[in-house]
Amino acid sequence: MLAFSPVRKWTSKFIIGITSNTSQSLSIHGSGIRNFVSSIKNIGSLKKQNEELINKISQLEVDRSKIGELQHENDLLKQELGFAQTNQDLSLLPATIIGREPVSFLDYVIIDKGERDGIAKGMGVIFGGALVGQVNEVYNNQSKVILVTSKDSIIQAMLQNSRSKGLLRGGISGLVLENIVQDVNFEKGEYVLTSGLDGQLKPGIIIGKTTNVESSTSDLFKNIDVEPIVDLSRLELVFVIK
Repeated sequence: MLAFSPVRKWTSKFIIGITSNTSQSLSIHGSGIRNFVSSIKNIGSLKKQNEELINKISQLEVDRSKIGELQHENDLLKQELGFAQTNQDLSLLPATIIGREPVSFLDYVIIDKGERDGIAKGMGVIFGGALVGQVNEVYNNQSKVILVTSKDSIIQAMLQNSRSKGLLRGGISGLVLENIVQDVNFEKGEYVLTSGLDGQLKPGIIIGKTTNVESSTSDLFKNIDVEPIVDLSRLELVFVIK
């Protein structure tokens, strides 16, 4: 019968203890590694879900923005439709502004309608029922519109109440109604309309309203400052009178 010495018994216990502890340690570490790997997978999955959620939110914001723009454009169209119904002899073509004069916002704009859409030089351009300019150059699919405030703009116009007629010129100093007879009385805020004497623009389209008298150009005539009805720097959509 074999017998173990005390030393061999102690050695055996020591080895068994190490083996047992090592197995437990490996088991613990193995479990930890699996948990770590699982956590990484979860993080990756959460990251993907988060990216998808962010993408959906961004898409919703884009859709919301598009809806807002469509609503804005719809409101503008309704506004101009009311003007067209009042003036049933007018045919209006909506056009989007796609370019502006780089030096001054109040000189000219480029619209996305041209010869193929039936646009011709001299046609009036309105917004909100008020004249904002005239077509000056026409290309195949776009046109250049000279704004009423441009130094190159000259419009046959008249005072609404007295029906006194003159030339409405644009320029750096603003709109000025020239060649109004000295003895013509006008009220501040009186409307200035197209007179139709140029043969291109229909008479009676509002352009602006009077503010004050400038220095006289002669003893016979006086100039009157005019404020445009429309804020031309904020134009986005206009309507060409065909």
